[in-house]
Amino acid sequence: MKLFILSCEVDHKPLLKTFGDRCLDDLPNPHLRNLKEKALRYRFRVVHIPGIRHAAADAMSRKPDDSTQVCSQTDSTPTELVKSVTWDNVRLATASDPIMMALSKTIEDGFPDDRTHLPPEIREFYQFRENLSTFDGVILYHDRVVVPPSLRDKILQTAHQGVSQMLSRVETSFFWPSMIPAITETRARCSSCNRMAPSQPSAPPTPPVSPAFPFQCIVADYFYYRCHNYLVVVDRYSNWPIVEEASNGAAGLIAALRRIFVTYGISDELSTDGGPEFTSLATGTFLRNWGGHTQALISCIPSQ
Repeated sequence: MKLFILSCEVDHKPLLKTFGDRCLDDLPNPHLRNLKEKALRYRFRVVHIPGIRHAAADAMSRKPDDSTQVCSQTDSTPTELVKSVTWDNVRLATASDPIMMALSKTIEDGFPDDRTHLPPEIREFYQFRENLSTFDGVILYHDRVVVPPSLRDKILQTAHQGVSQMLSRVETSFFWPSMIPAITETRARCSSCNRMAPSQPSAPPTPPVSPAFPFQCIVADYFYYRCHNYLVVVDRYSNWPIVEEASNGAAGLIAALRRIFVTYGISDELSTDGGPEFTSLATGTFLRNWGGHTQALISCIPSQ
């Protein structure tokens, strides 16, 4: 049985396509894929409402401050107004750019089999052709907006968190073929970034490998409840949780893992916080010897 609702109003236009005809395999973002999967049981119509008209949803975030208290001291600092890049900005810039219009027409008509049959100015998009689409006059790469050349400098100037932070911020929303070198060059030329950068910055987090099937990659940790010690294991593919009562030490961990492997199959990767039970010699020997051709690996993820 499916549940029905009338409509869902959003202020982000790419969500119209995400909740429209996009398949789960076409959503690289795990958060969007999880949200899409949870919404499959519902039949609803997605309607775009500009954010300025979302009075009820944004009431708390836009609550005005009626205080008339005047500060005793005022600091005057010269600033530059940075305007946000909106959907309409991208659509108008795309319509006025001949290269983007040629790319849009090629996407709608279909890419040729040979890259050399494309106009030289859009050949750099050929390797991304499988994931390019158009929606409402805007070109999309997966769920990211393909930024016209006239707006790329504005995108680059809105972030000053270093190369890794700029990439993590921009890569979730925008795309163009030479985006990563452009971000690196912008960061290197920014005097403010160079002045404020830490002398020993921490390395950016390494994204985990996406599992291809259930229980290929699992995560595990302990918790204590009402005088009992428990091992919780979660499948990274389906988010399926497993809770096993386990005694302290490597022997209890091995017994719990053996029960889980017998029931659900042997996993290729086990991610933990590097506790003594997980890093013990007995646990390592068990994981190496279990399953013959399948080897379980422990990758240490320090607890925060």
